[in-house]
Amino acid sequence: MELTEKDAAIAYAKAWNKFDCTEFLTLLDDNAQYASQFVFEELESKEAISEYLIGKMKAVESSGSKVYAELGNTRTPSGLPDTDCVLLAQGEEKEIQAAIVFEVENGKITRFDLCIPSLLNVEGTGVYPI
Repeated sequence: MELTEKDAAIAYAKAWNKFDCTEFLTLLDDNAQYASQFVFEELESKEAISEYLIGKMKAVESSGSKVYAELGNTRTPSGLPDTDCVLLAQGEEKEIQAAIVFEVENGKITRFDLCIPSLLNVEGTGVYPI
């Protein structure tokens, strides 16, 4: 089975909903890249991304804050396909604060980006993988 962007999104959503990114990290290419509009520098290796995600999840979990990771879609201009993504919300209001999109090549996640949701015209599916 070939890894798809939807598979990547499901794995990432599961990771946040369980505060365990072990399975997601196995899907990363060794030279994967991660960029966030909320972080100054891009992370450019599986090792750097792993260290960052493990630390981030531990910090959020220990704060007692609830995270909601929902599967979503970006709505692109007419004629272009929609893209699978993850929508992240933190706190009781479930207000979407971030959208994460993925690039997959040769069965591995080569890149993922955390963006401001309004830039991508996102729509939730109501599915929160665990």
